[in-house]
Amino acid sequence: MRFIAPKRALFFGAALMIALCLLVISTTSSAFKNSKSEKLKSSETGSTTVSVVVPEPVAPDPVPDPDSSAASNFSKLVVKNLGPIVNSGSEDFGPTITADGRTMYFVSRRSGGKGQDDFWVTHSPENDDTTWFGPVNLEQINQASADGAASIAADGQTIYFATNRGTTENNDVNLWVATLEGKDWKNIHEVGAPVNTTKWESQPSISPDGKKLFFASNREGSVNKSVDIFVSHMLADGRWTDPVNLGSKINTKGYDASPFMAADGTTLYFASDGHGGQGGKDIFFSEFKGPSDTDWTDPIALPPPINTKADEMFLTVPASGNVLFFASNRSGGSGGYDIYVATNPPKPRPTLVLRGICYDSVTQEKLGARVLIVDEQTRDTVYYKEANSSSGEYLCVLSANAKGQVGGTYLVSATEPNHFPYPPTRVNIPLRDDTSRIVTHDVPMTNEAPPIVHWVTVQPELMKQYPNKYPGFKGLIVKEKLTIDLYAQLPMIFFDQGVSTFAPRYVLFTSPEQTQGFSEDTVTATLNGYYNYLNILGLRLRNNPKTKITIVGCNSQEAANEKSVDLSRQRAELVKKYLVDIWAIDPARLTIEARNLPENSTLSTTPEGIQENRRVQIKADDWEIIKPIKREQIVKEPDWRTAMFSMTNGLRNDKIKSRQLVISHAGQTWATINELGDITTTQSPEWNWRSDATRKLPDDESDLSVQMLVTDNTGRVVKSNVDNTGVRQFTQKEVTAEHLSDKTRETYNLILFPYNSSDMGKWNHKILEEYVFERIKESSDVQVNGYTDILGTPDYNQKLSENRANATRKDIDAHVKGKVKTLVAKGYGKTAPLFPNELPEGRYYNRTVQVLIETPINGQ
Repeated sequence: MRFIAPKRALFFGAALMIALCLLVISTTSSAFKNSKSEKLKSSETGSTTVSVVVPEPVAPDPVPDPDSSAASNFSKLVVKNLGPIVNSGSEDFGPTITADGRTMYFVSRRSGGKGQDDFWVTHSPENDDTTWFGPVNLEQINQASADGAASIAADGQTIYFATNRGTTENNDVNLWVATLEGKDWKNIHEVGAPVNTTKWESQPSISPDGKKLFFASNREGSVNKSVDIFVSHMLADGRWTDPVNLGSKINTKGYDASPFMAADGTTLYFASDGHGGQGGKDIFFSEFKGPSDTDWTDPIALPPPINTKADEMFLTVPASGNVLFFASNRSGGSGGYDIYVATNPPKPRPTLVLRGICYDSVTQEKLGARVLIVDEQTRDTVYYKEANSSSGEYLCVLSANAKGQVGGTYLVSATEPNHFPYPPTRVNIPLRDDTSRIVTHDVPMTNEAPPIVHWVTVQPELMKQYPNKYPGFKGLIVKEKLTIDLYAQLPMIFFDQGVSTFAPRYVLFTSPEQTQGFSEDTVTATLNGYYNYLNILGLRLRNNPKTKITIVGCNSQEAANEKSVDLSRQRAELVKKYLVDIWAIDPARLTIEARNLPENSTLSTTPEGIQENRRVQIKADDWEIIKPIKREQIVKEPDWRTAMFSMTNGLRNDKIKSRQLVISHAGQTWATINELGDITTTQSPEWNWRSDATRKLPDDESDLSVQMLVTDNTGRVVKSNVDNTGVRQFTQKEVTAEHLSDKTRETYNLILFPYNSSDMGKWNHKILEEYVFERIKESSDVQVNGYTDILGTPDYNQKLSENRANATRKDIDAHVKGKVKTLVAKGYGKTAPLFPNELPEGRYYNRTVQVLIETPINGQ
């Protein structure tokens, strides 16, 4: 067993054969016997035998009699075989355990491995008895070479091990190291010189702070060329110093190996057959006095039944010290060496473990954060390592002070590339010297700050005129105003897929008697007028008995039940039947046409386009049929037309999927804004104050509030603060009484533009001639606003809306010839829709231009 001891070697001179022997254990079980001389068969001669004399061991201090009072302190000491779950019928040895006592690595020759000696790992829900899960082969580290005798760092993230991989010299065993990244062992490489030589370096033990590496070797500097224990120190740049022999207090002329540095950083356990004991190899412990690496107390043997006449080696102890594990080839085991546990053993000095989990405070995802722990009193850095990226766990063994006490005040901080730093947080741990403790301090981290949103409003014009009315007010002022509105007609009826029946949103009469008393004056708004379109059409045809129209039925062609000209005809016939049966229109005045896609179809590759192409279109060439509806009324208008919002994402930009603004009024959702531009933008587009549902302004003085919802790439929604702005109402009566209403406001909606077009067409020119031109005075302010639907990219729609507005402005400018106070054109794209975009009629009504005229009363 090459990791228990180097194989014996024979050396021959020219005339005299000199037998030299390291005090070690042969690869056979007989090699562990405590004999004073052995006969070896030369592998070179094939027959010659030589007698090798093993030096007498140095006489140790007497070991206490188990029955004496000195041993009574260990009356509760119990040793148990870990049993068949851990131990096999083959050799099982070299246990090494993490500081928390929950993970143990060991070497075994059992079947199922990659090589002769393989590493295996087992886990325990507790750390004080024989409850262990079935071992798993450490395949990421093991190779076909012999691998064995390992030491796991206190935090379980680094393992040092012995192996003969990559060597060509007989008996050349070296130390290697691997690090745990998440659940995978990576960066597996040789420790290298000056630790490794062509000799036998094995049985490593890494100190709790990771800065001292103890190991056994028969290298130059060993006593009598036997196996001794050495130590090397890690430098600031990660290199190791030249190893130092621990000196005569530890090393003898015999076999001294299996070092284990306890969690207290002071107590060294090791195996030796040169310090006396129960027989064979026994386990001893000694305390470091310093400052030299050779300054140790006299070794003391662990009491029976830990040590026996058989061989005991490879001790490992968790930080609690309440149990210890070791390997022994005593009788009664499963085969060869087995792993045993001792409960209530002699304990090293009390230790303190500070451990915790780094995690995302929102998603609970575990994080491989780099944790820094600083002793607040001494300002020394006692820990600076990355937590495990899979479990998020970190673990630090804290040293005792000069009085042997552990505890104090420590500052824990952490950094992680995708999260904001965890600030230095004070952890107060009471000083004690009587017991080992484990203290938990978790590290919650966040990759976000709360999103922030604020209203960006200006002082309303009314407040500029009357600053004492509401000092400092910057919210929404709703003012009643005498208006003239022009509602364009949409000569289309839309249908659901595959059917030729009217959708329930249309206002339809069921008998001719219901048409009596119907008037266009009942129309209160654009969409209200549209849903009454068939009744308006019927009324106008009745009032203009010589006018004829063409009813064109269309289909969308996207599905089997839509690919039918017959369906298109049925839809047209349905409209004709309504006009004939309800409005008593002569059928000879109504011509039917049927086709597949409309003549000017919407993009048929989008759901919106498909929806718009399922329609009946009315074609007429009579102004009395086509003209818009004109309505004079008192309406509510914002004193300042739009508001905007400043936005701070909070989350990292690369983590954000979308943003949304939710505006509320009187406790109810008022509007939502989803198109907020690029994720990096910090200011929203302009918003027109109106409700998404009604398109109206608030009718009371309840505050408007805004909140931003940020959705990350996992679908999680993070909410911002809620920011409020005030609302003030001015009725027409109040406006008149305070002489505030000095202007009329006129809105003229042009005939709707075709999809994806800025061509005004003859009917828009007609609207300007009939309604607009005569209303523009030299004192008038004229605003021409272009709009689009939601189809297309924001940039394209912005340009299209500007083109529509500019085309209209040029037509107006050519007529008024500069005799106007202001004439401005502006495109709003799809950022400030006039109507909901969910239905086809809303999208059509958004393909428009509004001409707004404000004229002082004395300028009319």
